[in-house]
Amino acid sequence: MKKKWITLFIISVTIGILACLQWGSKIMDTLTPNPHFAPLTQHPINKSETTEDNIPLIEGYSSTIESFRNGYVQDVSILSHRIFIPDKEEFAREVIQMIIDNSLKGILFSYDINGYPNELHITVYLNEAAHRRGNSSFKISYTQDIQNGFRYNIKDDLEKFSLEIFEE
Repeated sequence: MKKKWITLFIISVTIGILACLQWGSKIMDTLTPNPHFAPLTQHPINKSETTEDNIPLIEGYSSTIESFRNGYVQDVSILSHRIFIPDKEEFAREVIQMIIDNSLKGILFSYDINGYPNELHITVYLNEAAHRRGNSSFKISYTQDIQNGFRYNIKDDLEKFSLEIFEE
């Protein structure tokens, strides 16, 4: 009987730890919604204010732009800080909306010169260790029909874009 209770206790603690790892950072993100980042360097201004306990739910890690004569493509790498992502399409739409709203933690986009991107490619990493190893969880592609060229942008013409998710 005692072994049964000990086993049940260990299983409960393990489930609790996994739940905290999966959803715990969402609570921290609500408590401290605004990170303190310098706009140009994208590094924390005061390192003492950003600890491992204060990891945002979804964090932008890097961003590159491929510019063309009539538009540009934006490539973004993000860290999800989750063990797994059950609904990848919902997650992808949430991330795309965060990029449009310029509310992705850790990266500030500049839409004032070239406007919003005409195509978006996102690489999702579950955590920083996976990013260092180059093990992405999946990739998100938000593109318009090739016949349209780069006529539409991701903010003003949502209905013209299609969302594709590529498993790694």
